[in-house]
Amino acid sequence: MHGKGTKLACQLLLSGVVLPPQAAATIPNTTRTIQLFTALIISRLKGKESSSMQSVLVIGAGLAGLAAAGRLAKAGLHVTILEARDRIGGRVHTIRDQRLPIPIELGAEFLHGKPREIWDLVQDQNLIVGSLEGDNWCSENHTVKKCNDFWPRWERVAAQLKRAKTFPDRAFSEFVDTIKLDPETKKSAIEFVQGFNAARADMISVQYLANAQETADRISGDTPFRVFAGLDTIVQFFSRFDSNEVEIHLNTPVREIEWSSCYVRADTFEAEKAIVTLPLGVLQSGNVRFMPALKEKDAAARELVMGHVVKVVLCFHGAFWEERGLTNLSFIHARGEKFPTWWTTRPIATPILIGWAGGPPAEELALKGTGFILNAAIQSLANALKLSTRSV
Repeated sequence: MHGKGTKLACQLLLSGVVLPPQAAATIPNTTRTIQLFTALIISRLKGKESSSMQSVLVIGAGLAGLAAAGRLAKAGLHVTILEARDRIGGRVHTIRDQRLPIPIELGAEFLHGKPREIWDLVQDQNLIVGSLEGDNWCSENHTVKKCNDFWPRWERVAAQLKRAKTFPDRAFSEFVDTIKLDPETKKSAIEFVQGFNAARADMISVQYLANAQETADRISGDTPFRVFAGLDTIVQFFSRFDSNEVEIHLNTPVREIEWSSCYVRADTFEAEKAIVTLPLGVLQSGNVRFMPALKEKDAAARELVMGHVVKVVLCFHGAFWEERGLTNLSFIHARGEKFPTWWTTRPIATPILIGWAGGPPAEELALKGTGFILNAAIQSLANALKLSTRSV
């Protein structure tokens, strides 16, 4: 987008209910879960006497569904993948445009740390990755300054968090009230947890956060890595199927799933077994009807909450923030703004900034239109850098 009196060259927006930016880092946990389900299905089908190839439906073509399909096909089963969208990949959504210097990630953007399940793939495919390193800058009350103590502050909270598992569980906000740290560190921790996890501090589980932090510690998960060729290269790897073994049907939303011990029907598609990898929001919406109903699973799903995220990608003619002294920039933390978190495309130098509103800051934005969101993003960035909106 070329605007009069503005350096803004293009803009891309994503809004809605999605998972937080560490979504790609959950692939290892997803892989272990898929291993359990696929192993169970394989063992049951392989134990049957049948003259024909056994069949499985996989509903959802995100990374979980693709990984499941690959394992099932490798075991000799015929797999049919049903995907409502016109693409595969789920919350990994990479776009390429000749006007843009790099692939743009509309969904998950980073590999967090070096989980073996993904890092083996990265090395096997000779993918080039780089860590997002640089300076953190904080903006508050019209003051912009380096705040490279941001992560050390969080590490002090994380150290106590890992020792804070209690039964029954409690909310992070309750935990923060009990720890003996300075008010600024507590406030920073709440903002980070809400933004990073797209969740309210008074609802997100301490046990979940403690487990997530322990996992992150094992894999250096606090270091985000960017895949230079685009995160969809991971999707492409998982979707390398023999067409005789795996069928993919796009633009195929499933409305009804009828099931029994040896039979599944998803609308007009039939198989002996099925794996359902639909997002939580879809399951909660009631748009997919199970017959008979999965009452326990439905009750469990309704106890979970998916937070809001609004992500904006702004492309400029030049990296104007460097002219204002923000060199070696990785993150901007803009306290109190509608878009409180910004980051660059480092280690690749481009004139692109990504704005992120997760959790409470996104709740109002998620209900607004594109024009309002774009204006809010530009205003937030201008405020953070002490500029007029015309200068952005």
